[in-house]
Amino acid sequence: MRDKKYYFSDKNQNTISEDQLVGKKIDDLEYFFTDYQIKKSDANERIFIMKKSLLGLFKLKLHLYLTEDTVYDYAIQI
Repeated sequence: MRDKKYYFSDKNQNTISEDQLVGKKIDDLEYFFTDYQIKKSDANERIFIMKKSLLGLFKLKLHLYLTEDTVYDYAIQI
């Protein structure tokens, strides 16, 4: 289990933590991820690149797994 917890902010300074993502509609979360590059976007999964390091070789990615536009699980991994 990771010790670090990630938080996301929108332009209005509203903040959401990673453990609050599950159960939210993707349309309600889009404003929290406008600053991140989208790697994959389809009906079942969205992948956002949160951070690049070592000349872009390593990327910290947020995977959102969706069912009917609702997040049912997520993963943050390199």
